[in-house]
Amino acid sequence: MAARPRLLVTGFGAFPGAPENPTESLVNDSRMAKVARLKGVELIAQVLPVEYALLDEWHDALDIVRPDAILHFGLAASAETIRIETRALNNAATYRVDAAGRLPTRRLHPHGRAVLRANVPVDGLMQAIRATGLFVRRSHDAGDYLCNAILYSSLAWCATRPGAMAGFIHVPRQSAEDLRPAFEASIGALLTRVASPRTAPSPG
Repeated sequence: MAARPRLLVTGFGAFPGAPENPTESLVNDSRMAKVARLKGVELIAQVLPVEYALLDEWHDALDIVRPDAILHFGLAASAETIRIETRALNNAATYRVDAAGRLPTRRLHPHGRAVLRANVPVDGLMQAIRATGLFVRRSHDAGDYLCNAILYSSLAWCATRPGAMAGFIHVPRQSAEDLRPAFEASIGALLTRVASPRTAPSPG
């Protein structure tokens, strides 16, 4: 029997300036795993530490899980609406410490491309979120902190796995319950793509 396709969904824990991160609560909810099973997809949820050390072993971790799609969620504390990120840059702010007090090097991957573009179906995710009545917009700037860094690293891994895709959704500083409709809608939309016959994913 063929292995079920896998969707990896991640959120982040607390970080300086954000002692509570709603994406942690969202990802820890098991309801979407049941929805995934009904679609024939294995959903793997993980809360990530806001630490640059995470990047040192991220590709090894992905090699073990071997997801067909990765959808990251993170908190953008100053954002006014939900944002779907469309690209990640190969740099980080060297003045902003992570949750472990560590500063990164400016270039995340010494030999990587300057820009990597998210290849999840952005339009489909936006339509799904809008259908819940929540506001969402497309974003070309994932920031210069761990959110951008993990998206870049995941996209770099996907580039070596034909058909694999990764994306990132930033949420504003709201309660997990207020954000849950968008969380479930976006995962539901991506589950439909992952469960369908394999075709080249489109970022649009």
